[in-house]
Amino acid sequence: MRLLEVSVSDTCNDYISIDRHDQRGFVMKREERAKKMAEVRKTMLGIYHAFEKLDAKLLDENFSHTDDLLAFGTDWDEKFAGWKQYRDIHSVQFKAVKSFRFASRELEVHVGDGLAWAADRPQWEIETKAGERLQSDMRVTAVLRWDVKKGRWLVVQWHVSLGLKERLHEY
Repeated sequence: MRLLEVSVSDTCNDYISIDRHDQRGFVMKREERAKKMAEVRKTMLGIYHAFEKLDAKLLDENFSHTDDLLAFGTDWDEKFAGWKQYRDIHSVQFKAVKSFRFASRELEVHVGDGLAWAADRPQWEIETKAGERLQSDMRVTAVLRWDVKKGRWLVVQWHVSLGLKERLHEY
């Protein structure tokens, strides 16, 4: 996807995009892009909310139920290719969890023609049914595709990781 971005400073001195060109050269107007970004943000926050409710069905409604879904969890062996591999993961995980707090801290969303991507560094607070408490600063990235039939954004790539706390080198 070839993107061309023109930016201007708004009243808060933040930079905002005016127009983006998709691969066919069509311009996505600012209002249209803002609407799509809000929809993607709503999807991402809906995913976080479903985690907090421990509602696997609600959570899974946000993922593409196709063979091209790709997901990575926090455990080394948690790589799932396709909906068939991924579909039961959340219900299994939630059986072991008593409570889950998933707080977004810097959700960033970008959109293109039919695709969107997001990144966040949320904080998790998990209590297992065994009484173990985990608090972690996480990293989440996602790629979403517009589903024409459902009329909404669905995750086609999901990655959750825990970053190293110690810097291995200086920048």
